[in-house]
Amino acid sequence: MTNKKANIIAFDLDGTLLNDKKQVGLKDYNTLIDLEKKGALRIAATGRNLFSLNRILPPDFPMDYAVFSSGAGIYDWKSKKIINSIHITIDDIKKVLKVIAPYQLNFTIHLPIPENHHMLIYDQHANSTDLKNYTNFYKPYASPIDLNNLPYAATQLIVLLNSHANLFDAFSKKLIGLKTILTTSPVDNTSLWMEVFNKNVSKANGVKWLIKYLSINKPKIFAIGNDYNDLDLLNYSHFSHIVSNAPASIQKEFYVSVSNNEEALTESISHYDIVSANN
Repeated sequence: MTNKKANIIAFDLDGTLLNDKKQVGLKDYNTLIDLEKKGALRIAATGRNLFSLNRILPPDFPMDYAVFSSGAGIYDWKSKKIINSIHITIDDIKKVLKVIAPYQLNFTIHLPIPENHHMLIYDQHANSTDLKNYTNFYKPYASPIDLNNLPYAATQLIVLLNSHANLFDAFSKKLIGLKTILTTSPVDNTSLWMEVFNKNVSKANGVKWLIKYLSINKPKIFAIGNDYNDLDLLNYSHFSHIVSNAPASIQKEFYVSVSNNEEALTESISHYDIVSANN
């Protein structure tokens, strides 16, 4: 036993709980079952939209809630109901497009939750391979964008930075009032994306919202992730681990666990006492 007690377990999926085959290891699966027996709250905090989440995990997967689309939506996994969602307006969309226009970058606009697997695509510039590979997963739901007929609202925009990480900081300074998140492409695991959301969207804010919604008085949050879009949650949590396959630039900030292919959730929470979130 340790004096480090955790009652909320938040975990990223791709590159963290999911191995390179997009599967959950048996040890981690059994760990999630054991967490429920101990009364802990299990939260998947993922960049995946709800459509994608339901394609990768079975309906009876052992968790309680999903903070999906990086926090734009919150889903009660057991009742199968969306309990919160946040969007950006058409004026926000126009603001983003004006900022990125001089740089000839490809992007997508995702419709409001729960239809945010439907996307409008702009792939007119060079270096669009990663975007096309990404949208291949959503062929029935992807359409070319009409810049003269933008949607009234959106869940997010994804802008492909073509490995120009410096553009992220430049864009973020201009997009005041919006939330920008740097993330590594889940398709080629190399390309850098900028995701743009409502200013209140983040994985951390999603977990905060759930804590208030569930009236948890003494939250002790354990979080594990693997990428830049996990940083807000890792910095917010009481106990934060990152897998060894995470970018080297962020490994120095947190306890480094084993890789996503070695069932990192089980290894990481073995350092803590798991207690009930209802205490």
